[in-house]
Amino acid sequence: MIEAISAAFPADARERVLATVDAYGREPHEREHERVQLAIVRLSEGDEAKLGYFLSVAKQDYRDVLFWADNPAEAKLDTPEKRRRVRELLLKLGIEPPEGLKD
Repeated sequence: MIEAISAAFPADARERVLATVDAYGREPHEREHERVQLAIVRLSEGDEAKLGYFLSVAKQDYRDVLFWADNPAEAKLDTPEKRRRVRELLLKLGIEPPEGLKD
């Protein structure tokens, strides 16, 4: 864990980041704490605000951060292929796709 934090965050933030990450795994329902903590650090990309966000997501459902960390391409909502598939599905259903899904 220390290595992952050291690789992602500056030295002056490491103790604070470690304390934040250690908030996951204290409750009995917070499973796979080491794996989830690493996923939180990886997903945060060295941004403490993102770290807090992913921590809060993990506390609600840890499987989300594991999925996002293990499947980054699939986790992205804005890939061109996904937009195309959703757009085609909406058109088949007779629904006009929103602006964000149009080419």
